[in-house]
Amino acid sequence: MPLYEYLCGDCGKKFDVLATIAEKEAGLEPACPKCGSKRCRQVFGRVTVMTSSKSDEFSDDLPDDVGDGLDTDDMSDSDSGTDDLDF
Repeated sequence: MPLYEYLCGDCGKKFDVLATIAEKEAGLEPACPKCGSKRCRQVFGRVTVMTSSKSDEFSDDLPDDVGDGLDTDDMSDSDSGTDDLDF
C-alpha cells in the first residue's frame, strides 16, 4: 500500500497517510493528526532508491525540507514546451 505525505495548511504539520490507490483516486481527504484540519495538501518528499548492495547506496545529501516551498500550480505549460535552444 502506498504511503502519501501531506502538509496541513493550518498548523504546518507534515504527516503520512497509508492508503490504497483506489482510496486515493476516490478523493482521499485526510485530517491533520495535530489540529484536525481538513485543509491538507499532498506534498512530494524524498524518494528512496533501494539497491542490491550496500556499496551502491544512493544519497542526495539534501535536507528533508528542500522543495517544500514549490508551488506547482504556478508552473504552467503556456509555451509550446520548447526551450530557447540553438540547433
